[in-house]
Amino acid sequence: MDYPMVRLGGQGQPLVLALANGMTPETYVPMLRPLMGSYAVTCLLPRGMWPDEPVPERLGQWDEVADDLLAGLAAHGLSEVVMVGHSFGAVASMIAAIREPARFRALVMLDPTFLPPHVLDALRQMREAGTIGEGFHLAARAAKRQQTFESVEAAYAYFKGRGAFRDWTDEATRAYVTHGLTPDGAGGLRLAWPAAWETYYFKTGYGATWETVPKLHGVLPTLILRGGTSDTYLPDPAAQVRELLPDATHLEIEGHGHLFPQSAPEQAGALVRDWLARL
Repeated sequence: MDYPMVRLGGQGQPLVLALANGMTPETYVPMLRPLMGSYAVTCLLPRGMWPDEPVPERLGQWDEVADDLLAGLAAHGLSEVVMVGHSFGAVASMIAAIREPARFRALVMLDPTFLPPHVLDALRQMREAGTIGEGFHLAARAAKRQQTFESVEAAYAYFKGRGAFRDWTDEATRAYVTHGLTPDGAGGLRLAWPAAWETYYFKTGYGATWETVPKLHGVLPTLILRGGTSDTYLPDPAAQVRELLPDATHLEIEGHGHLFPQSAPEQAGALVRDWLARL
């Protein structure tokens, strides 16, 4: 099986990016640029961005994303990897690091989706009842997102300053519309990450989060960056993770939310670069 990889730049030791749901690799370049003097930066694409990959009929869990990460790293012959994951990509990266720690040199988790236990329980109940698409706002919103555009400029005008993009840098927004659109076959453009796949990942989740996090203790050097105003990695779960992983480095980027890699790329990149330099 082919595991698509995007090369983002740089040379040196391998640094592999695992995306947040719905994001495109190029939107992380401003954050990763300071690392490209020492690292060959690539991104293993999740199945949501594989060409013509069908959405599973059965809801899975994010450990399936970890399976693909490990298989992709093996297929590309990568070892001694610095793994950088964002959001659900951070959760998948953590699972992969626990399963095959010898393949990694370090783990960086950017605002990981470590949801509170009561939220995970509610999502489990909705999954079992078959109502998660109706009851979970992120899945419902992704399903309704505009998918097609007349041009790159029309997409830029639509996304700039809107919703999750409201505090993004202009470079990140430009990268999203430049690299996140593909011809739709009718003379226009459509999002390269289909709404059906984005919705699927929001619905799946990872119910074993709080059984898995403690297993990372002592496994490999770990940096966890939280957005100070994040609505995803909330203060209480973050405090719990600090107790469970006292050997990890825990930092916050004040004044920025869940998508700080796109809204505060220079600050985030400098923190990651300086932490890696101290290893």
